[in-house]
Amino acid sequence: MKIYILGAGYRLAEMALALSPKREDVLVLTSDEPTYRLCQERHLPVRSADLTRERLADLGIEFRIEDIAIISDYDEPRLGAILECLAAQRPQGQVLVFTPESVRALARRHPQFVFKSHRSVYRNELREMYRRVNTIQKVNALLRIVRERRRVLTVIWGNPDPDAIASARALQELLAGDVEEYRIAYTGQFTRQENLAMVHTLKVATAKWDPAMLASGPLLATVDAQPSFFQPPLPQPIDLVIDHHPLSELGPHRFSDVRTDYGSTSTILTEYFLDTGRRLPRSVATGLFYGLKVDTNNLTRNVSDADIDAFRALRMRTDENLLRTIEFSQMPLTMLDYFSIAISNKKVCRDVTFSYLGQVDNPDVGVYVADFFIKLSGISWVVVGVRTAEKLIVVFRTDGLRRHAGRIAESLFRDYGTAGGHRTMARAELQLDRVRAEVPEIADVAVERWLLSKLSLKLKALGSLR
Repeated sequence: MKIYILGAGYRLAEMALALSPKREDVLVLTSDEPTYRLCQERHLPVRSADLTRERLADLGIEFRIEDIAIISDYDEPRLGAILECLAAQRPQGQVLVFTPESVRALARRHPQFVFKSHRSVYRNELREMYRRVNTIQKVNALLRIVRERRRVLTVIWGNPDPDAIASARALQELLAGDVEEYRIAYTGQFTRQENLAMVHTLKVATAKWDPAMLASGPLLATVDAQPSFFQPPLPQPIDLVIDHHPLSELGPHRFSDVRTDYGSTSTILTEYFLDTGRRLPRSVATGLFYGLKVDTNNLTRNVSDADIDAFRALRMRTDENLLRTIEFSQMPLTMLDYFSIAISNKKVCRDVTFSYLGQVDNPDVGVYVADFFIKLSGISWVVVGVRTAEKLIVVFRTDGLRRHAGRIAESLFRDYGTAGGHRTMARAELQLDRVRAEVPEIADVAVERWLLSKLSLKLKALGSLR
């Protein structure tokens, strides 16, 4: 394949270098003297040719079907003349035109060519430049705040999941040269086997949250969560917030970076490293890769372009052996008993599946079961309920085509504890003492009936199962 770059302007040399760094299989054709000299100075293959009237064949050029011609010229009349001359030659290869003119008007005149406006190119480049500059400014602001106190306590809300674990560890690495003390705490418990495997394999030091941890006066941070998630609230305001969930009331804080269009908080932390040029250790990259992978369900759920870019960058930095160790530790054998109960108790109406398992040792049983049920053909909504000694946990999964799972969970259960999530996945954790106000006897049959009555307010199909 040969690349021919036609027209005038410094962009021709830039395109030639970008498309063929070794200056092979590329030829610049121009009648503009400054462009010709620039290409010579950069040691690019260049020929002088008036393409407004000279045919490629007359120049000894055989433009084959596998070849590409790229045209760019700051002089609009000359650009138009080049296009007319080239169109008359009925070229076999692909022709791409960068133009300051209206793409639509030119495309109507020359439908055989592909057009791209300078405006769209600049827009994409400037947006990416703005994003990078904004990230650098965010990191600098974060570092300025951290250097004031040099102690940070990052609290993970609820049961630590891969995205939260990876983000907390990455933040530790990012701040390593600017803090004397950095600790990671969690308010829930480690209930999923792969999350335990993750902290052990990647050597992430964590501890159960204890208010005494605030005695040394650290800055309080949270990742993959927001202050409103903590019920009851933490003893002091959260200073640093980094998250990707739908924005809620942040309260008094000193730094926040909430990107609701991102599929994971791991993506945000990845950009902190890549955009500032900081070294990203392989173990930290592996954690971020796994966190991103899990939260987006292998780039199939709530995915943005930023997630795809981060996935690509992290993939090259990930330790496959560490990743394999984590992924092969996902489910304990005892989970099979709960699957048996869930299948026996399931209720299906149209495209909705509901199952209440009763009391469980591990509240994340509901997550495993919901993730399994949503894969069933014809099912677009899954709700799974489980109970612990203190809480009633309701897990939602949906295909996301029509309704937002997080909003439904919040609207139904926010008055009973914490509730929320994304379009396709959500969770509610209800305090049993609040549920008892409506269900005096916390027996499985009564709780199941109460859940169905609540859920049927938003999922009408469940009304027939009450």
